[in-house]
This record gives sequence, C-alpha cells and structure tokens, in this order.
Amino acid sequence: MSATSKADSAVTTMRVREALVTLQAAVREAMAGAKQLEGGRPVDLVAAFGLDLKLAWKISRIAQSSDPFAAVRHLPGTAGWKIAMDAMKSAGSPAARIAAADSAFEEAIRLGTTWAGDRKAFDMMAAGLGAGSDLRIDVEHRRQLYLGGSYVWGVRARLALRFDVLGPANKKGLLDCATVRGFIDLERLRADAAWQFEAPVVYDDRATKILSHRIEPIEPIAPPAEELPNGLALLRSLSSVPIPTLRATAAPKGIAAFEIPETGVGVEGRFTIFQGSILRSVQPMKRSKQHSGIFQLFKQRTPVERAVFDLLVHESLLEDGQLPEAILYSDLHRTPDSPHQLKDRLPAGLGVESLGLASRRHKLEGFDGYTKLSAKVFEATQWKPAEFRVFRVAAPYPPVPSTLVLEMPLAE
Repeated sequence: MSATSKADSAVTTMRVREALVTLQAAVREAMAGAKQLEGGRPVDLVAAFGLDLKLAWKISRIAQSSDPFAAVRHLPGTAGWKIAMDAMKSAGSPAARIAAADSAFEEAIRLGTTWAGDRKAFDMMAAGLGAGSDLRIDVEHRRQLYLGGSYVWGVRARLALRFDVLGPANKKGLLDCATVRGFIDLERLRADAAWQFEAPVVYDDRATKILSHRIEPIEPIAPPAEELPNGLALLRSLSSVPIPTLRATAAPKGIAAFEIPETGVGVEGRFTIFQGSILRSVQPMKRSKQHSGIFQLFKQRTPVERAVFDLLVHESLLEDGQLPEAILYSDLHRTPDSPHQLKDRLPAGLGVESLGLASRRHKLEGFDGYTKLSAKVFEATQWKPAEFRVFRVAAPYPPVPSTLVLEMPLAE
C-alpha cells in the first residue's frame, strides 16, 4: 500500500464531520464579528456585507444547516469564499476570526476531497448522509418536552399541518399564496387553558414587518365567523362538526387572532379545525430589492406530536434540482419586530422531502382528508396540479415556542 493510500484511509467520515462542524462554527463567529449584522438570513448578509444574494445564501446555509453534511452543497469555490471573507473583514469582523474561518474552510475541503476522491464526489457523498443517531436522541428529548409542555400549557394536538401553494397571480409577474393551517385531534387538558388560532398574514423578507394584501377565503365564510372582525376563513368541510365557537382576542398589531371558550377536556372536547385563505399578489415571481426569496413561516405555539409543512411550488419558480431549506428557530427570546438571529437556530435535523408533482394522489399519515384538502385548494385557485411540485418537512415534537421556516431563493 502506498503512503498516499494510507493517508486516504485515515480520513474517516467522523473526521470530515468534525471539520465541517468546525467550519460552521468559524463562519458563525466571523459573521457575528460584524456589528451591523442584524440576523442570519441571506437578506441580512446582503445588507451587512454587500454580498451577491447567491453567495449570501450559501454562507447563510453553511452557518445554519442543522447537519454539517447538509452544508457541503452550499460550499462556494475559493474565489467566492474569499469575496465573502473580505466583505466580513471590511464590515469589521476581527482578522483573527477571518483567519480561523479561512483555515477551517481549507481543512474541510482538503479532508472532504481526500475522503471522497474529488469535490464532485464530496458533494454527492455528503448529500447521502444524515443526522443518524443524533437525530433520534434529539427527538426523544423533544418528546419529553412535548409531554411536559402539554401538562404546563394544558393543550395538545396529534398533528399540526400547514399546506402552502405558491403560483402565478392574475397580475403578471406576481405570486399568489394559498395557505391552509389546521390542527387534528386538538384537546385541552385543562378546561380553561388558553389557545389561539391566528389568521394568515404576509411578512417582508426579514419577517419583522406585516404587509397589507387582499385575502380571500377558500370556502365561503359562514356564521359565526362572519360576525368577527377580519373573519377567520374556516374550512368547515375539513373541520369537526360542530366547531367550537371562536371569538376575537388580543394579538400583536396587524394579526387577527381568535380563541375558543372553555371546552371539555381530553376526548370529550377533542376537535379538528382548519382555516384556508388565498393571499393575493404577495410578492414578485422574480428577485427584487424588496423580495430576495420565498420565506414561509410555520409558528409552533401548541404542543403537538408532529408538525408537517407541505410547500407546493409552481414549476416556473424552480431551478433544476432545487429544494427549499428547512430551519427551526427558537422564539424564546425573539420580539415581533426583530429578525431571527443565528443563535436562535435549533438543532432539529430536518430534511425536506421532494414528493413529485401535485397531480399525484399524495397522502399524509394520520390525516384521511389530505386528498380532499389538496383538491379544494386547486379548485379554489384554478391552478393545474401538474404544474406544481410538492415538498414536505415533518418535525416530530417541535419545541414551543419556535418557528419552522421553509425558504428558497427566487430566480433572477
């Protein structure tokens, strides 16, 4: 055996993982060294460092990928890396942090290409590796949090579902968003436990400012919802009969929220509830200064066994092989007018599954009405399912409070 082959065999998967973890930490340190950086999303990097959006997206994903191997496909070339580091240094990040990031980048590339054979093979091999046993440990801890949280908050559900469809609006060059949100087998453990259901809103790229848009119900609004201000667009055909009475309640400015009065506890008061709306002309289909990408937020405020976020995207918005990114952010210390920070990112090991065209009869374990839901949305929007691709992320026992984000860049 040659000396070279001996050296190659010493580069194990664990050593490559450790190098990638070191690189991720070094990138976060370099980013945090610039005082004007207000968050960790691509738009924040563009504003703070003047980076091209594509490069900003890569650096942001390296820093925030919950599994180190998921960061590999975002590693830029040497020229792109130097541009990013020079920009951070010019923005005030200490030279020592930049040097540490440079060293970590070089070591990760060296070990990765040695381990896989070349850079292309490195990308492919890394894509096939997941969080493995670490994810099982994370889920078990989150399950314990769910059990304790159900008792403390006095409410829980078997499944939380969000189903968003993004497609061309009637106004040329703009997007409409059809959104369905619901809870299956929601129940109180205390009769007086507080529980709210928020109507959908549209945020800017940084998720700090609510934008005004025309909103239409997927199903006609019927009493008692029509008596409420900014009536909640319930999907009664998918909800329990009867639905508990809803009443308007206090919420942050720009958000319409509703609560249920006291109900029975456990199975006696268990119900399923869905709302569905079409948000018109929410943003351009192509990249602009105000809209750099698609950012869909799924707030986690109710202890649930599983949260499922399905994102259906029109084929005109997708580049070949493109997948949305899934990130879980803690909302423990976040205020409504501040963007999510790098430190808010939670290690969730979330992967986005591509389910193919929406014209296929997709199913969702634990919800028999999924096919009916999809058909109802496409009937209301008049879009063609064969023109949309379905992406799914499932989060077992998501922590409360947190926000599950699905995001992807818009085409230029």
